[in-house]
Amino acid sequence: MATNKKAAKKTPAAAQSKAKGKSKAKSTFAGPVDLGPDHWVWGEGDEIGAGNLMTPDSILAALEQVKKGEIIDLSHDVAMGNPSIPPIQLPYVMTLSSTSANSERMIRNGFGAENGIGFYLERIEMTTHVSTHIDALGHATIHAELYGGIPAPVGADDFGLCHAGIEKAPPFIARGVIIDVAGYKKSKFLKPGYAITPADLEGALKRQKVSIEKGSIVIIHTGWGHKFWSDPVTYAHGYPGIGLDASKWLAAHEVVAVGADNMALEVFPCEDPKVIFPVHQHLITRQGIYIIENVKTDEIVERKLWQSTIVILPTKFRGATGSPVRIIALL
Repeated sequence: MATNKKAAKKTPAAAQSKAKGKSKAKSTFAGPVDLGPDHWVWGEGDEIGAGNLMTPDSILAALEQVKKGEIIDLSHDVAMGNPSIPPIQLPYVMTLSSTSANSERMIRNGFGAENGIGFYLERIEMTTHVSTHIDALGHATIHAELYGGIPAPVGADDFGLCHAGIEKAPPFIARGVIIDVAGYKKSKFLKPGYAITPADLEGALKRQKVSIEKGSIVIIHTGWGHKFWSDPVTYAHGYPGIGLDASKWLAAHEVVAVGADNMALEVFPCEDPKVIFPVHQHLITRQGIYIIENVKTDEIVERKLWQSTIVILPTKFRGATGSPVRIIALL
């Protein structure tokens, strides 16, 4: 069994150096799909990928866009009944481990308190990929290799990721662009299995008179989010999303992160039944670009607010593969 002590000795830089030749060969793997070359350009041991595009200057520029001080919440509640995909992604469960009555009794009997103090405390069981969340760069692999060319046995142990866990992700403050593909296609929502293309993205942006700048966070509106609460089973088991060509098109624009109002950003069922979740492999593992899922886009799209300043603060679960997030758009 692997241990944290052993994993701690394998620093990301040392691991990448050890695997350097092998990982570069894998980056051109000619498998069933062309994921393109890697974009590991920020040096050995890098663990934040496209987060490097956020600089003091870019953050100040994003904050200078804020004129009204208004906030739009782009996050769903984390709650029992959230969409899930057992047995891969188990349901979220929360119970009270302490109630006012039993804690008051314990504090009175154990500490002699006479002021009737009691507390409610909960216990939560969940995957970090619940509700609106962001994926860590260590989340996806290609032939047992993580972002940066780190071999899986080095990049993770029995207790979590040793490389590119969500605690390494930066706080996100960047220019945000909403792309309303459903509106461009003149539909309230796209159909399950519809693969969004580069032409769809270009057409929607032209319609909105908006462009993507380097270092932006892009959120795609498919309309599928209307089923998040009303029909979570249908929502989670087939949905529209970006195809691999659209993923490459977005990566070419040097974005920091890409999100959507669906379960996995990319289309499902996938374009090729023998190639499952290639967008995750392309964006996360090859490009170091973050993926955000289950974004709540209804209000911001209804108000046609295509540009804003996006703020995302992942919780620093050490070694975790993702984190539920509160995403806000500042206007």
